Amino acid sequence: MPSPVTDLATPWPAAIAIVLATIGLASYGVRAHGRRQRRHQRKRHRTLARTFRRFLDGEDSAAHIARAADAADEGSYWTALEALSLRLRRSHWLRLSQALVRSRHAAAERRALADDSPWRRALAARRLSLLRSRASWRALRRALIRGPEMVTFAAATALARYHDRGALRWILSHESALAQRHRNALVALLRGFGRAGLPVMTRALARGIHDSRVELAVVDALGLGAHGDARALLEQRLADGDLDMRAAAARALGLLQAVECATSLIAALRDEAWQVRAQAARALGRVRAPLAVPALAARLTDASWWVRHHAAYALNELGEYGQAALRQVVASSTDPYARDMAHEALTGEARRLTA
Repeated sequence: MPSPVTDLATPWPAAIAIVLATIGLASYGVRAHGRRQRRHQRKRHRTLARTFRRFLDGEDSAAHIARAADAADEGSYWTALEALSLRLRRSHWLRLSQALVRSRHAAAERRALADDSPWRRALAARRLSLLRSRASWRALRRALIRGPEMVTFAAATALARYHDRGALRWILSHESALAQRHRNALVALLRGFGRAGLPVMTRALARGIHDSRVELAVVDALGLGAHGDARALLEQRLADGDLDMRAAAARALGLLQAVECATSLIAALRDEAWQVRAQAARALGRVRAPLAVPALAARLTDASWWVRHHAAYALNELGEYGQAALRQVVASSTDPYARDMAHEALTGEARRLTA
């Protein structure tokens, strides 16, 4: 006769199924609650962002949005600001900054710049870039100098948005402060200072920059900023720099559309490095210097595909005379590579190599 305990015991497969079902229901409940919380959070972000937008459109008062901002939780406040302020015109950004100058959230981030964690300090610097205030500017200046590098870079990026030329001068005179930053990251940082930063970079380039990575970033930023006052300095580096610098200087002169430097760029078409010859050819197309036609046509037989490519397309950019040179190459050149590259530049069609 079976014992009562055995009769009442739940079979172990059923017990396991009940436990798994309970875990599954609990997990579903947790996920559903999380989804509801995220939906509510997104709704709060959007509501606050619309409040800020109404203020900028003249439909709300500064006092009202200041109260709404202080009533918002930290996450909603900074998310709404990030979604809005990075797309604003500078005049609107400054107006919004003035309205929120006494925000409790900004004060909390200024305190966080003294946190033990460099990651938290970097986050605080990034957040403080979203609004401009004198108190934040002072705190960011201290963080810039104190470091470490990740905090220095975050503070520098924030101060770039402030167009703080003093911070830019400090960066260019303390080259090791951003020793681990990639050249592209440095270019983006330098460009963040706007047109007001270009003369500062030009003066630093004239004095001499010892870190080649920083110097290359400055040359790139001056070219992208089309700062004509840097032409002579860029010409000098095109003639005397190392390979990377000569290529960067040629590219920058093209971006400046420095037709006055056409002779230097033509000379660079004979550089020993194909990278420099390619950038010089490309730059000559941008500056549209007709006197470069013979030199560019000669580069259609270059050993480097990139040099031939940029020379052919530069000739096409030079209008009637350049295009006549390309047609002449198609009709009579004995070099099949030159013929095909000239044909591609004229027609936009790449074709199979002709014998």
